[in-house]
Amino acid sequence: MNLTSMPTHFVQSCWRIIKTDLALFRRFPRLGLATLAIALVPAAYALIYLSSVWDPNAKTSDLPVGIVNLDEGYDYRGRVTNVGAELTTELIQSATFGFRSMEDEQAARQAVKFGDLAFAVIIPKDFSANAVPGTHAGAGKVTVVMSEGNNYAAAGFARRFAVDLGHQVNEALNEKRWEQVLVSVDGSGKRLEMLRGGMAQLRTGAQTYSDGVARYHGAAAQLAGGFKQVGAGIRAMESGLPPEAELQSLKNGTQRLALRQREMGEGLVQLQAGARQLATGATQLQEETAGLPFIGEKIAAGAGELAAGGQQLTDGLTTALNANARLTRGAGKVEEGTGKLVEGASALGEGLRSLAEKLPEDARLDAFAKGGEELVRGAAKLRTSIDLVESALPATLGQMDGSARGLADSVEPALEVLAPVANNGSAFAPNMIAMALWLGAVMAVYLFNVRVLAAEHAGAPTLAKTLGKFATPALLVLAQTFLTFLMLVYGLGIAVPDYLSFSLSMITAGQAFLAIVFLLLRALGEAGKLIVILLLTLQLAAGGGVMPIELTADFFQAVHGWLPFTWVVKAFRASLFGAFDHGWVLAWLEVALIGTLALLLASLVRRWQTVAAADYKPGIEI
Repeated sequence: MNLTSMPTHFVQSCWRIIKTDLALFRRFPRLGLATLAIALVPAAYALIYLSSVWDPNAKTSDLPVGIVNLDEGYDYRGRVTNVGAELTTELIQSATFGFRSMEDEQAARQAVKFGDLAFAVIIPKDFSANAVPGTHAGAGKVTVVMSEGNNYAAAGFARRFAVDLGHQVNEALNEKRWEQVLVSVDGSGKRLEMLRGGMAQLRTGAQTYSDGVARYHGAAAQLAGGFKQVGAGIRAMESGLPPEAELQSLKNGTQRLALRQREMGEGLVQLQAGARQLATGATQLQEETAGLPFIGEKIAAGAGELAAGGQQLTDGLTTALNANARLTRGAGKVEEGTGKLVEGASALGEGLRSLAEKLPEDARLDAFAKGGEELVRGAAKLRTSIDLVESALPATLGQMDGSARGLADSVEPALEVLAPVANNGSAFAPNMIAMALWLGAVMAVYLFNVRVLAAEHAGAPTLAKTLGKFATPALLVLAQTFLTFLMLVYGLGIAVPDYLSFSLSMITAGQAFLAIVFLLLRALGEAGKLIVILLLTLQLAAGGGVMPIELTADFFQAVHGWLPFTWVVKAFRASLFGAFDHGWVLAWLEVALIGTLALLLASLVRRWQTVAAADYKPGIEI
């Protein structure tokens, strides 16, 4: 065989092997039905699994959850609040889960225990009393009762709900507290204005008080000086008063004067009576002596003059008596006035002595005047203190911006999604598609005995034998891939931004998986089937399809980069979601390289078993 005929011979050998495998469909009609069933398996597997996890969050409202609110409420600074009742209402209205209100705590626990409830929320009676004041972290306790043994996934929902519930309650409480703060600030602002107004009035009053104290100080000094002068004058008056003996002597003299005056009046009465008798005797003498010769006229004339003189004396004594009567009356008044004067002087002396005793001493008057000076200094200090307090007061507290809700939850993370995923099912799709294609490849290989050739192909080139035996299962895997693609796009409605990259990734992944399974069965025979299953399990754990590889054990992290699943999942994520900066090409080349190497190795391991054409059968009983 020359070199020019080698490619033709290789192709013809491959084609003859392929025709032999395809002839099995004519010889064994049920093989076609088995092939069709196997072709549908990957699509059915992916459909069943992905549809079950497609969007579980949209169905959480059907998950039964009990709420037992025992909260008795709390009076916080004059405002009665019941956080438990508010929380129950909000949860039921949210319809996040199938919330139902219950009265009995034990009944709720039993319902969780028997599986009638996914979980239960129990709000204790002192919840508001502990949660609203916020005396310490975690004071308000809400119990979430769950049963991991009944359903671990439902318990996982309960755990996440407990975290969200704590955030929700804290957010609501913070809103209430900020509302209280805003009300307090507003009230404090008004009180500050009242305080500033009061300080202004106090400053005015202090100024008035200071002026009054200054005037009081001057008046006090004058009053002290006046009292000193009054005291000196009283003491001078007291010393100038006559002694009691002199006053008594004056009284006695006025009494004697009045007595002598009365005695003088009596003497004048007697003298007047004698003057009348004299005038009468002189008249008689004049009359009797008028007839006497020679001397009778002279005696009568002398008697007449004596009678006239007597009469004048009588008249003068009458006048003297009248004057004496007036003197007597005056002397009586003098006596009476003197008595009163003496009594008044005595009383004045007693009053002056009593007043002098009651007047404060000069030392006390000096202290009184000094107290006025201290009041002036105190008033000045009061004004200074008022000015200091007023200057320390803020001009205004200012109205806080924002609302209670904004202040309680002022920070909201902004999520920037670089490679968005539509839903939970789409997120699982890369891993599940890889798993479905792997299972499809396994089933496809099981249909055809990859270690047996018809005797007529024994002389074919080694690589031709491998490619020929690989071709028919590869066509089946291609059909599986096509059906799975249709199911994903038109059955589940997965959004595919780039059909070319996604379809190439699926086709390459299916053929690469087939090559790997083909290699393992060629090399290990029946034991290879066990290795295929174990390898699938390993790849599900270490391929990074379910959780970040960094969260797995060290062994899985070590083998992560050597597994075909790793690159298949990356290629699917890049083509479906734009992950890894749309870097699907590198991952696709890695998968293609792994498949190519596996197929080349499959041609080098173990010899082919040959059987007669009549004994050449499918790999499974049909």
